[in-house]
Amino acid sequence: MDETDSSSVSRVCKPTKSGEKATQEVINLWKASGFSSLIIAAPELDTWSTLQDLLPLLSYSAPFAVYHQYLQPLTTCMHNLQVAKLAIGLQISEPWLREYQVLPSRTHPCMQMSAFGGYILSGIKICSTEAQQKPE
Repeated sequence: MDETDSSSVSRVCKPTKSGEKATQEVINLWKASGFSSLIIAAPELDTWSTLQDLLPLLSYSAPFAVYHQYLQPLTTCMHNLQVAKLAIGLQISEPWLREYQVLPSRTHPCMQMSAFGGYILSGIKICSTEAQQKPE
């Protein structure tokens, strides 16, 4: 095998530091190889736009989860994903955790806790022939 054959060489880029914007080279590498999973927890951003930008970077058959404090943005995302046939196994769940204070000889729920934990949209990205065909 010729050592100059670039098809068998995997490219390694310098990792992007937390909080820094990824370089175009790193983004292109992500687009080529794809992520194995995706978690979005950015309620201050538009949920559907963020998902549209990041979903193409996700490998097929890879799971994803999107958190938002309100239900409506996630139902919009779920509807759009179903119509475009981009994902399967879509579900919206409401995680709720009750914290307990444990003291010697007594245990009780924390008195200053929130009753609301937000919502999570989860699913699996699929390869759809209908999604790949774009009307002209």
